[in-house]
Amino acid sequence: MEYNPYDILGVSQTASKAEITQAVALAMKRQQYPIDVIAKAQKILMKTEERIIADYLRPILPPVQEFQWSDLSSLQQPVPSLSLLAEFDGLDQAIAQALQQQKQEREALPLSLSELFTAGIAACKEGRYPKAIKYLEDYCTACPETHSQNYLKATICLIKAYQMGGQLHRAITLCQSLINHSHPQVNAWANKILAILSK
Repeated sequence: MEYNPYDILGVSQTASKAEITQAVALAMKRQQYPIDVIAKAQKILMKTEERIIADYLRPILPPVQEFQWSDLSSLQQPVPSLSLLAEFDGLDQAIAQALQQQKQEREALPLSLSELFTAGIAACKEGRYPKAIKYLEDYCTACPETHSQNYLKATICLIKAYQMGGQLHRAITLCQSLINHSHPQVNAWANKILAILSK
């Protein structure tokens, strides 16, 4: 469709069939387009399916036609060659070291409950979330006093570590366990954080 039928006949997209017929006669008098082009435009606008296509293409055609006559000679220039930079030579080794460090952080450590608690809180504050998750998970699993202040603090830090470490589902699940907590402040905090996490 080189020209849009609406532009050929000079009618709007809301034109009735009677208006299209009148526009055909005027277009013939103007002789701006060949008779076969005008007849084709009339045929398109009289058929519902083809008129829908014309409606869709009307805003698209001008940019397409402009692109058609654009200077594309720059595309014929040779493709630039790709050269690897020297600073990326040790990239594989750096990735391997990072993965090894992450693995070590997830390994079980022979620490007491108080050491797990202290190390987990410190790691969370320092933004070392994988290590914080490991310490705090181990602490919460082994801690017998689930209503103690330290257990509650560890749980809150673990929620933050899950959130910042990209484990949003775990953060939401753990936060939901605090919604029915007996302490009203904990209850209110859990509801507030859960609303933020759920977004």
